[in-house]
Amino acid sequence: MASRAGVALFGMLLAAGAAAAELPGVSNEARARTDYMLNCQGCHGALGHGLADVPRMQGFVGHFLKVPGGREFLVQVPGSANAAISDARLAELLNWMLPTISAGEMPADFEPYSEAEVTRLRATPAEDVVERRARLLRSIGEKARVK
Repeated sequence: MASRAGVALFGMLLAAGAAAAELPGVSNEARARTDYMLNCQGCHGALGHGLADVPRMQGFVGHFLKVPGGREFLVQVPGSANAAISDARLAELLNWMLPTISAGEMPADFEPYSEAEVTRLRATPAEDVVERRARLLRSIGEKARVK
């Protein structure tokens, strides 16, 4: 018998999937959702809420797109850069994930990731991810204070 939380989660994923089907850069929403489940959900949780020492993405990850280097970071962070999916599928996954779990934080002028961009960025993985993320978080905080 399914738990209430499981039924609620399934309903939320279905609703997110219906909205995401019309997203630019997402040609196969079901595949993007599955790629998230197989490559991201184990650490970041079903809805990007984060687990233990893994950062929360839900309601936050879109902020990375607003600061210099943040867009690149989302591709170069080890979980993305090392995911066992093609560059085209990683682009599709990011283009689905961002508006699905962090639409309110994304810039209005978001351009979907392309396969070529992901290929270029994956060729140069992130160095010192912890420090780089900390710098980006400071930039995000500074940008928020300026407004």
